[in-house]
Amino acid sequence: MSLYYYKDMFKVQDMQEAKAIILTEEQEGGDYKERWDRETEYMKGLFAEGLGDLNGKTILDFGCGIGRLSKVLLQQYDCHVLGVDISPDMRRLAQEYVADDRFSVLSYEMFCQLGGTGRLQVDCGLAVYVLQHVYDPARDIQLLRQVVKDRLFVLNLQHRAIPVLDSETGAKKFYLDQQPEAQADVGKLLEAQFALQKELPLAADKISMARFHWCRIYGARG
Repeated sequence: MSLYYYKDMFKVQDMQEAKAIILTEEQEGGDYKERWDRETEYMKGLFAEGLGDLNGKTILDFGCGIGRLSKVLLQQYDCHVLGVDISPDMRRLAQEYVADDRFSVLSYEMFCQLGGTGRLQVDCGLAVYVLQHVYDPARDIQLLRQVVKDRLFVLNLQHRAIPVLDSETGAKKFYLDQQPEAQADVGKLLEAQFALQKELPLAADKISMARFHWCRIYGARG
């Protein structure tokens, strides 16, 4: 069996399909609709605790999907949010879902171009349920360091969950890698690029399978 990284895992046709892939159904956490309402509301408190007052700030929502968390930030604060996502479908739906002039969306390719040349700067960043999925976490974390001036909020699985396509069966799934190599260990890569400031405890009744996740605040190194 050969497995290939499958970025089209996040190719969707409508809002319902997008929500179902962003927050999958979990036996302990319920279906995506339950998770969407419960976890989205809970994230408001985590943002306030981890990032503080975001009024007047520009925030990067890395792996924004359809803008679930961008919308939350714009409802809470007088801020501006830049969403980045690898999926053209998610980016298209994000503009519709967020529907706010303070929100803009950028392709992953353009983010790499602008971030890599130092032409993109934001005050704070979010990476929620995304670094566990990316093809090259070392590269993306290095780019985040170049772009984020102050603090980075990360909510991530303890292991990698890589979108793959089985070449033999055509099955699409998330391949779980519980012992990633050094170049794919998200926690260690973040600590090499950022200064770990604090870890936020996760409420088991709010975050699906919280014991398999961690939430940390990182500061930009001087």
